[in-house]
Amino acid sequence: MERSVNPKRQAGRGPELLAPAGGKDAAYAALHYGADAVYTGLSRFSARAEADNMTLESLDELAAYAHSLVPVRRVFVTVNTLIQDRELPDVVRLLGDVRDIGVDAVIVQDAGVLRILNRHFPELRVHASTQMAVHNLEGARRLRALGCRRVVLARELTLVEIRHIAAASGLETEVFIHGALCYSYSGLCLFSSHAMGRSGNRGRCAYCCRESFSPGTGRYVPSAAGLPFSMKDLALGDYLPALREAGVSSLKIEGRMKSALYVAAVTDYYRRRLDGALTDAQARALESDLQTIFSRPWTPLYLPGSPDAPVIDSRTVGHRGTPVGRVESIRTDATGKVWLVFQSSRALEKHDGLQIDLPGSAQPFGFAVNGLRLVGKSGVSGSLVIQTAAGARVEVELPVDYPVLPAGAPVYCASSQAVKRRYDFERPRPGVFRMRRSLRVRVALRRDGVRVAAPLSDGNGQVEITLEGPYDTARQPDKTRAAWTSSFERIRDTGWELESLDLEDPDHLFVPLPAIHDARRRLMEAVTAAWTQERNALLQGLARTVMLAPDEPRRPSRGERWTLKLRSGCGLDRWDEPDAQTPDEIVCAWSSPADERVIRREWETWSRLFPGRVLRMALPLIIRQADTDALVRLVRALRADGQAHWEVSGLGGLELLQAACDGKLPPDCTADWPLYVLNRQSYAALRAWGIERVTASPEDDRNNLTELIAVAGDRLEVPVFQFTPLFLSETRPETTGMDLMARNGEGYHIRQDGSRWAMIRDRPYQLVAHLDALRKAGARCFRVDLQHAPGDPDEWVRLWRRVRTGDPVPGGYEANFIRGLA
Repeated sequence: MERSVNPKRQAGRGPELLAPAGGKDAAYAALHYGADAVYTGLSRFSARAEADNMTLESLDELAAYAHSLVPVRRVFVTVNTLIQDRELPDVVRLLGDVRDIGVDAVIVQDAGVLRILNRHFPELRVHASTQMAVHNLEGARRLRALGCRRVVLARELTLVEIRHIAAASGLETEVFIHGALCYSYSGLCLFSSHAMGRSGNRGRCAYCCRESFSPGTGRYVPSAAGLPFSMKDLALGDYLPALREAGVSSLKIEGRMKSALYVAAVTDYYRRRLDGALTDAQARALESDLQTIFSRPWTPLYLPGSPDAPVIDSRTVGHRGTPVGRVESIRTDATGKVWLVFQSSRALEKHDGLQIDLPGSAQPFGFAVNGLRLVGKSGVSGSLVIQTAAGARVEVELPVDYPVLPAGAPVYCASSQAVKRRYDFERPRPGVFRMRRSLRVRVALRRDGVRVAAPLSDGNGQVEITLEGPYDTARQPDKTRAAWTSSFERIRDTGWELESLDLEDPDHLFVPLPAIHDARRRLMEAVTAAWTQERNALLQGLARTVMLAPDEPRRPSRGERWTLKLRSGCGLDRWDEPDAQTPDEIVCAWSSPADERVIRREWETWSRLFPGRVLRMALPLIIRQADTDALVRLVRALRADGQAHWEVSGLGGLELLQAACDGKLPPDCTADWPLYVLNRQSYAALRAWGIERVTASPEDDRNNLTELIAVAGDRLEVPVFQFTPLFLSETRPETTGMDLMARNGEGYHIRQDGSRWAMIRDRPYQLVAHLDALRKAGARCFRVDLQHAPGDPDEWVRLWRRVRTGDPVPGGYEANFIRGLA
């Protein structure tokens, strides 16, 4: 069935407009208002676990409906969370389901899921989620080598960087153009996980960046508190021509937690702007409409290349609305009712919603327009009205519990009945659209009986049923084929559709229509049963396969080994007393951009201080385009000095290191935790990339970590002490100090890491009390990571020696180790 929805807003040419679909109504709203594609999730393994999300049945209907439209629209499914080891069989079954439905792409974060897709579901197109934190050309090129067809770029990039990646990566590029912003690089935020037990990498973010903090230490001070990490909303409507010119493949709207009304309005706005169908005045009017549904203040973030752009809204959290005026006065009439007086730049009507900013409050005061009247030129109040025109001076009745509303306070329209009426959309009739598998049928008519057969999908055999004869010669043999074809065209109700029907009827026989229908029903029952059995057997086999241990030789145990990770410039003179607690390996982490002379001088110093120990150089986690050339020169210079041990934390660093080493990854290259390994498939993936040893995630829990230790042995390093970066951001927080207190009494510290900002807890993450249990599970490699530690080098030396002797540091926390990773 071919049909077109809302032809005035059909999908346009140029970059794809990709809209969010938290539920099926949002999906149909997006398609109605001109989205070229929608992205959605199922109930599990979606980075928006608390969205409505799709069932398999609603996803099937959506995909069939989208593919029926003219032009055809596409449906992408998110499997963009980190996967624990025991969940791998469930992931296989889910991927089998979405493959059978016929979705157009799967969006992934976990390297293990990517490996499963490449090895077992090659027919599924793969897009790399923004959760993979790809922010440079090198990371995109690595994704292409790993089989991805598209990369969703980090939101923090500039237009220059986006253009560079789009032109040279060989991948489709997808860029966010509208919606909520995370303070941290996506995929690198552990705040919610460590503080609340709700992992953003598992779709359960608690939005800690929207919480209030007060500067200082000791206690939370409400009167001094603000929202230092609360980002404005991204809005790039004015930059669409530049993004088109940059070669971006897909323009993505964030919002799977938003309503269908919001999705309709935001899709309509960007569709019209992409199609050049709006004047400036019309664009501003649509923006105002959109802001009545949901809006924080808008920002282009860093796309224009302005590193100091004001991108944080530290005063107000949540939906605000579109500005319509300012408080003039508050009046009380003869009946005791209280009225807000202001001049509204926007038409208002009864049951609209208003909000007013309150001094010292992060939450605006909101109320419904239940009483509305005009104020005449003489200032006299008129009678109650249902609606008022734009520009009118109005009075709106206030609720009895209204707070003090100072004159001049901004007034916003936060809900508009007119806007709600404007964005109706079409939904398909239930049961009409579903994805159908093609079926080829062969019918052989003989006087003694009829044989009806259909080949199995794997090409190994067929399903066959028979009808007992005898059958007589047909009076109208020219109608035999039509009778069989007409009957089998009814199989569309069973999830199949007739691709072809071959009829052998040399004797021109007559088969009664009830017998034909009976043959169809029996064949379809047999075909469906055989297909289901074949599919289930295949998926069960794959589920067993993905749980096999990686096929790699076990190396002889080297005994227990300890790694110490420090940042460049950490006061090396304090580490000049080697003793029994000297680490077996020292990792030096430097920030980007790096000073080649300083790094080379430090490497020489470390070599003198720790003779005979492994000295490993860690490439920065974030490597922006402006830093890559200098970093390549530094790697080559260190290699020339004899450096052979390296650590990477991201795909871009991995690709850059390989390029700097003449296209071949050094044999001793390890991975830090941001290249997440939470299952045996992600471990196998990193090993296949050439990684010698991986680092467990500080998000992980005891049970899953035990499984990984059994799989990886001493190729898995367990972080047992670190000041974990909970945020890693391009944005300086809007606060007066580097120490912050949360409302729950927890203290945090902000550290500038090169040109970036890291937030750490003032208490360390540590598993020191569990060392014996980890050893019993088979762990042999342990890591102490002090690269983000506060304090001075003398304190770091004391921390190292205390942890190394198995003495827990007071005040530490264990994150998800005992409570489990949610």
